[in-house]
Amino acid sequence: MQIPSALTKKLLKKSLFILPLLGLLSACGSDNDDIKPDPNTKVLHIDFNDSIAGWKTGFADYPAGEETFYELGSSHSNLPAALNTQRKGYKVTGNNHSDDLFMFVTKKVDGLEPNTRYDLRFKVTFGTNAQNNCVGIGGSPGNSVWIKVGATKDEPKAVDDGTGFLLLNWDKGNQAAGGSDAIIAGDFANSQECSTTDVVTTYLKKSVMTEKGAYSTITDDQGSLWLLMGTDSGFEGTTTIYFMDLEVVATKK
Repeated sequence: MQIPSALTKKLLKKSLFILPLLGLLSACGSDNDDIKPDPNTKVLHIDFNDSIAGWKTGFADYPAGEETFYELGSSHSNLPAALNTQRKGYKVTGNNHSDDLFMFVTKKVDGLEPNTRYDLRFKVTFGTNAQNNCVGIGGSPGNSVWIKVGATKDEPKAVDDGTGFLLLNWDKGNQAAGGSDAIIAGDFANSQECSTTDVVTTYLKKSVMTEKGAYSTITDDQGSLWLLMGTDSGFEGTTTIYFMDLEVVATKK
């Protein structure tokens, strides 16, 4: 039996490190994803089946004190049967009486370089019961509900605008338009075309992803960022989303 040389052992050890890294990076996108391994790139993957610990839920674009009327809520819940009854997701729900409800989840993450600009790509996987190309009150229950993502060094919060109306302290844009702090990744419509007999159907899984170079931000003094993903709704009805996974690829500029 031939004993491996010291050089062979070193190369073998190095290859065992690289292969898992390549697998992690390739898992971040679809088959058409052009993300490549890069020493300046870090990848965060969050599976909401495991936990929502550290995450906060917020709501904006509605009158303060009307939480019950708007039926606002969130929980770590079992996924609907059509998705997978053995797994959990981050359930967020609200009834959009203001025709402009913004529902979001957020968490502070660290591990990046301080005061450094990063290009960020987001991939959000969620469950949606809104069919494609349906007509609803004020807008479509699927196509008029936009999935938005972003990250800044400031915690996203709903703040009173002085008139008793709660607005997000980030520039998220409004409905179909993104802003400087949050951009559109896609919409809430699933792959089933609208049925005249069943506008709201069973839940289907959907993933949306932002384009390379579409979003960048600067970390704080500790190398931290507040991540955000949410729904910006023009549909005057109830939206209930189950966030399943979040993947963020951060590349230092």
